[in-house]
Amino acid sequence: MKTKTLFATYGSVIASFKDVKDRQNLLLEDFGEERIYYAPFDYVNPKARLFIVGITPGEVQMNNMLVEAARLIHQGFSDEDVLKRCKAVESFSGPMRKNLVELMDEAGIAEFLDIKTTAQLFSDKQDLVNLTSCIRYPTFTIKNDKETNFNAEIKQGTKLFEFAAPLTLEELNKAPNAVLLPLGPKVQHYLEKVEKGTKFENRLLPELPHPSRANGERIAYFLGQKAKEKLSRLTDPEKLDNSKKNMKKILKSLKVKGSK
Repeated sequence: MKTKTLFATYGSVIASFKDVKDRQNLLLEDFGEERIYYAPFDYVNPKARLFIVGITPGEVQMNNMLVEAARLIHQGFSDEDVLKRCKAVESFSGPMRKNLVELMDEAGIAEFLDIKTTAQLFSDKQDLVNLTSCIRYPTFTIKNDKETNFNAEIKQGTKLFEFAAPLTLEELNKAPNAVLLPLGPKVQHYLEKVEKGTKFENRLLPELPHPSRANGERIAYFLGQKAKEKLSRLTDPEKLDNSKKNMKKILKSLKVKGSK
């Protein structure tokens, strides 16, 4: 018997969605310090050669996904089509996308994928990429009974890790030829733990500086736009240099082995 999907379970709630602040009917898990809500981030592109991995969808992404899913439901699309079509709204936009593209091109990812620029991953080459997160569904930290976007280490042995890890491995198994690009050290640390001892262990790239504007100095140095002697104490140039060097080395090795 076919198991009922989460999307089918929450379909009626999504169809009547109005306000992301009113999300109690979408609650998946309450771990005390964190709460996880459902939003339709389920679709995985099986043809992907690159996974771009963040920490978890935030409130804005959750709202955008639910708005689009509700619109598609009312247009009569099947569950499968809704999941596939609404995943596109998760794409990075504005300055963050520009930064991400420049960082990926600098790291050699466009060359690895045999495209002119990774900007194409958001246009005519979307079939090459899967945008995902360590924790698939929107997760929030609870403090003084208020919810804020989760942005902490996902520690092994916690309920949060036990919830997230099987979903991550499920995604990887759906696109076994993809390499993983973590955005930031917390994502890197999580993926190292999840992949340890699996066939995906050698497909994890070094972390890329997170493309948010708040990370401007690290981005500028990685792109060669700021000299080492002008960096603040908050930026470790050696770490960034090693990250870029190792990323190019891994990509070259995988390409030689025919990882397509």
